[in-house]
Amino acid sequence: MSSADSLERALAALDDLHREIDRDVRRLAEIHTERLHCRRGCSACCLDDLSVTRIEAEKIRRGHGDLLGHSAPHPIGACAFLDSEGACRIYEDRPTICRSQGLPLRVLFENEAEEIEERRDICPLNEEGGPALDALGEEDCWLVGPQELRVQRLDDQAFCGDDDVASADLDGEDERIALRDLFRRAE
Repeated sequence: MSSADSLERALAALDDLHREIDRDVRRLAEIHTERLHCRRGCSACCLDDLSVTRIEAEKIRRGHGDLLGHSAPHPIGACAFLDSEGACRIYEDRPTICRSQGLPLRVLFENEAEEIEERRDICPLNEEGGPALDALGEEDCWLVGPQELRVQRLDDQAFCGDDDVASADLDGEDERIALRDLFRRAE
């Protein structure tokens, strides 16, 4: 299979994954409707210096070439893709990391004693109006990590040409692209 075919298959799979994520996020948003204050223009979570995999960068380039070629990024300090009112200019093609923002989040990690710990977090704007984070069931929080690993696997398949990649590159050596750099590359 050609590398172009691998890329096209990975982009189609990324679209499917984003639809799956959006469906799961909608379910969680319904559970937390009383506490979520996220609306168009709310950009507290839209940080500068976010990076994406090559496959997500390619999706943005394909869908927003005019924006990348003829517009300036948002000033430094917030995401490059925000407009002057704080709304996302690539919302339909936003990266995986942006799709679950605002929800109660769960992060699993290994501590110094090599035990698995959980941390929970939520946007400060959404803390009130619902149960405390530690009182929520696991299924009522977004687990950070599994979807990002799936995106990394799609990236590996598209750019390494290996349809049998057993796992994502977990050593931190994967190539990531800063969102702000997408504008620079279009110039």
